[in-house]
Amino acid sequence: MPPAPPASTPPLLRWSWSSVLIIWAIWTALALLSVGGAALTFRQIGRPIEWRWLLTSRLLDWYTCALFTPLFIWMARRRPIERSGWGRTVPLWLALTSVCIIPKYALFLALMKLLLPQSHMPTLREMVSQSFVIESMVFWALIGVIHAVVYYYRYREREMEAALLQGQLAEARLEALGAQLHPHFLFNTLQGISTLLHRDPDAADRMLARLSDLLRRTLRRAESQEVPLGDELETLDNYVAIQQVRFQDRLTVEKVIGPGAEEVFVPHFVLQPLVENAIEHGIARRAGAGRITIAALRNDDHLELSVTDDGSGLDHSNDFPVEGIGLGNTRRRLAALYGERAALTLGPAPGGGLRVDLVVPLRRPG
Repeated sequence: MPPAPPASTPPLLRWSWSSVLIIWAIWTALALLSVGGAALTFRQIGRPIEWRWLLTSRLLDWYTCALFTPLFIWMARRRPIERSGWGRTVPLWLALTSVCIIPKYALFLALMKLLLPQSHMPTLREMVSQSFVIESMVFWALIGVIHAVVYYYRYREREMEAALLQGQLAEARLEALGAQLHPHFLFNTLQGISTLLHRDPDAADRMLARLSDLLRRTLRRAESQEVPLGDELETLDNYVAIQQVRFQDRLTVEKVIGPGAEEVFVPHFVLQPLVENAIEHGIARRAGAGRITIAALRNDDHLELSVTDDGSGLDHSNDFPVEGIGLGNTRRRLAALYGERAALTLGPAPGGGLRVDLVVPLRRPG
C-alpha cells in the first residue's frame, strides 16, 4: 500500500483497505446490475441465457474498468478539473481516458480467452472501435463521481474552517471585551484608593490588600469565559469588601440566592460591573446609607440574576450614564456567548432606585 495521504484527502479516496473494499463493492454492484439487465433483455427477445458466459464477460468488463480507479483518483488529486485552468486539464483527461481504453480491452480479451477459450471474441481493434464511446462515457462517469467526492469534502472543509474562524473571532472579541472591562474596574478602584490615601491611610491599605486578593482570583480565572455562579459570588465578595472600606456603613450588600443557582455557569466577572454601576450611579450619589440586593433564581432553562439598588434611579438628567463601559461590555459579552438566549434590561426598582435584570441560559457541570 502507498503511504497515507494528508488528512485533507476525502476518506473514500485514501489508500486504505476499507476504501479499496468500498470501491470494489461499488464496481461489483454495477457488474451485477449489468448482468441482471442483460439477462432480462435476453429473456424478452427469447434468447437463451448462457449464465457462465454472461457472468464472466460482465464481471470482467466492469472489473477491468475498476482497475483504472486508482489512476483516476491519483490524477484527480493532482490535476483536478476546475473552473480556472479547465482548458488545460480537460484535454489532458480526454487523452488519458482515450489511452486507457486500449489496455482495458486488451486485458479484457486476454482474460476472456483464458477463462472461456471456446467463446468467439472480436479482435482488439474491433472491440475498441465498437465500444470506444460507451467506454469513454463509463470512464467520464467515474471521473465525475471522483470529482464530486473531492469537491464535497473541500466544501465541508471550508465550512469547518469558516466555523473555526468564526469561533476564534468570537473568542477574540470576548477576550478584547474582558481586557477592556478589567482595566476599567482597576482604574476606578485605584482612584478610590488614591482618594483615601491621605485622608485615611489605613483604609487605603485595606483596600489595596483586598484589591490584591481580587486580582489574584481574577487572574486564576483569566482563561475561563464562564464560571459557576458560586465562584462569581466569591469574586464579587472581594470587590464589595473594597467598596465597603471606601463607603463604610453607607453600603450594605445583600444576597438572595435560590436553591441550585450557585451551580449554574455565568460569564466570568459579570456581576462586578453591575454592582459597580449600582454603587457609582446609585449609592455614591445619595447622602445617606444605601442597599444593594443581588438575587439569583434558577428556572427550568435559564438563570435569572438581578442587581437592585435604592439609589437615585432613572429619573436624573442627562448626566446619569445609564450604560457606560461596564454595562455596555456586559451586554456585548452576553450577545457573543449566548446570542438571543441571554438578555440584560434596566428598569426602576420598586420603592426607587435601579434594577438590572440579567438572564442567561441554564448551564451546569456535565
